[in-house]
Amino acid sequence: MSQNHSFNTGIDNKLKVGLLLNTGFTIFEFAVGIFSGSLALLSDAGHNLTDSLSLLIVFFAQKIAKREANVDHSYGYGRATILAAFVNGLILVLLALYIFYEAWGRIMQPEHVAGSLVAGVAFVGIVVNTSIALLFRKDQDSMHIKSAYINMFFDALASVGALIAGVLIILTKQTIFDSLISILIGILLLRSSWEVVRDAMHVLLEGVPSGINTKKVKGVILGNSLVKHVDDLHIWAISSQYAALSCHVVIEDCDLEKSTQLVKEIKQELQSKCNIEHATIETELKECPPDNN
Repeated sequence: MSQNHSFNTGIDNKLKVGLLLNTGFTIFEFAVGIFSGSLALLSDAGHNLTDSLSLLIVFFAQKIAKREANVDHSYGYGRATILAAFVNGLILVLLALYIFYEAWGRIMQPEHVAGSLVAGVAFVGIVVNTSIALLFRKDQDSMHIKSAYINMFFDALASVGALIAGVLIILTKQTIFDSLISILIGILLLRSSWEVVRDAMHVLLEGVPSGINTKKVKGVILGNSLVKHVDDLHIWAISSQYAALSCHVVIEDCDLEKSTQLVKEIKQELQSKCNIEHATIETELKECPPDNN
């Protein structure tokens, strides 16, 4: 019954370090943003705050996903990571919309912004956020880690935007740059966060996992000389790194031992050529009506 899904234990330590650094900088940036009156800093700090929440969600999802399968969850808890990615994506979409709202209000009613203070804090933010993003750069195969990486990458980008806004305010004395750059950050954030939401929804709705071609899978199965037909082929993702398949195969008349060996060979081919870790294959001697359930 147990399904042994692989999760990198080193990720836990990276998440702890990222959470500590990000939360500390968020508190600092909020304080300076309020003092300086900078929307760019406040929007960046708000993004940082959601990143701390996102990292926390990802950390606990990572813990849950490591639990062994049981009678109530026969496939294990791998979907916890997909739910974490989905929640993180929604948080970022809402944050982007809030940034648009605040930026428009600042354009209508400009406020004083201390450009030099904004630029200084933003430079620190670039260093901190880039360092955290680099922690997860090589672990994006998992959707929940990818969502955390996107969060941190856009925090670094937002800090770059805040730095540019600070410099432009110093040079031109025009505070509108603070709002304009915040809107640009919001647009980029909205696009990337929606991609995370879309991908997570695809998995939750039992879509064929990204990177797996159904025609190729069917071709691999039919590549065995004893297989005449494939029907009721279903492919889905248990987690972002664990794909499953079920199907019926119509085979040449043969004994039980040969049929068992055939199924074993097909499973090995599916794992090596299509990255399908779990396959349930039922053999038949004649084609049956499709199962629409």
